[in-house]
Amino acid sequence: MPQYKYPVSKGFKWLTKFNYVDPIDGKTKSKLKRGFDSKRDAKKFEEDFRESLTIPEESEEAIIKTFGDVFQEYLTSHKHSDIKESTLETKFNIFNKHIFPVFEDMPIDEINEDIIAEWQEGIKEIVQPNGKPFSQAYLRTIQCQFNSIINYAKDKGYLSTNPLVDIKNMGSKGIRVQFWTLEEYEKFAYHAMNYPRYYYAYEILYWCALRVGELLALTQEDIDLEEGAINITKTYHHMNGEDVITSPKTPSSFRKVSMPAFLVDEIKEYLGSLYNLEPDERVFKFRRHQLNKNLDYIIDQYKLKKITIHGLRHSHVSLLISRKYDIFEVSKRIGHKSIVTTQNIYGHLFDGVQKTIASDLDKMRRGV
Repeated sequence: MPQYKYPVSKGFKWLTKFNYVDPIDGKTKSKLKRGFDSKRDAKKFEEDFRESLTIPEESEEAIIKTFGDVFQEYLTSHKHSDIKESTLETKFNIFNKHIFPVFEDMPIDEINEDIIAEWQEGIKEIVQPNGKPFSQAYLRTIQCQFNSIINYAKDKGYLSTNPLVDIKNMGSKGIRVQFWTLEEYEKFAYHAMNYPRYYYAYEILYWCALRVGELLALTQEDIDLEEGAINITKTYHHMNGEDVITSPKTPSSFRKVSMPAFLVDEIKEYLGSLYNLEPDERVFKFRRHQLNKNLDYIIDQYKLKKITIHGLRHSHVSLLISRKYDIFEVSKRIGHKSIVTTQNIYGHLFDGVQKTIASDLDKMRRGV
């Protein structure tokens, strides 16, 4: 745009007037600036102003940070001069062994409560050389180290919400997993049928106790409708903007899960609705956060008991225990490494079964 000369009490000054598009709201606006000693100065102002409107395609704040990036930043921001070398070595050992294998390359803003819950379950499944799981004290230590990075990320603004809010810390006393009774799930499923894209996923999660990553990795090849079984051979992650398929978390996670007949019919109906699906294509092409969002919406909309996606797996285990199924078979069905893990997580649910057994024995003795 041209610059203009205008008179003042002692000679002349220059002004510049031009239009520009505001990058914030996209509207065309005008800019007028007076008082320049030369046309060159007025023109330079316009050029500098326009340049200042340019938004870099990727600012430092826009860079996607992984958990590992935040960990390094956390270390840099904390002085370790007063921490013993042995303590630092223990810290690094915990991260390298128990945290980084799952979280190091994961974008920090994709870590949610369900991913954390699955990670916790995996840690509890680990059996030491002596045949025992980790002590409650050691579980608390692992959890504390993990929490320190998540809380730091929240404080720095890398997380909009803190996924630890609704998570029970490993090693805490008196923890009770959140689950639905059969009646509570059926009430939820009734409303979930309005969302067929997610309904069939909920059905598999509840009736087969798959982990969410295992569900999202399923292909047609994994579902044997003739035998009525699902073969678990892989798990799904969304990392750095890409879909990633890896092997299951532990050897025991490789398993075949039998489906009830009604679920076989439902899944057959669902697969039939998918257009030109290749045998090796994912059956459920949404991501974990979309499933979470729909679950939360239905719960809030119909004022249902709040649980997480991972809570559907807990609900299935609770159902089996209430029906007095053998703990070994329960552990095998859900892919636990040993029954010790199942007992550690769900042991309190067996208290009710013991009372039922006692009541049944009493009826037997009385001939009722």
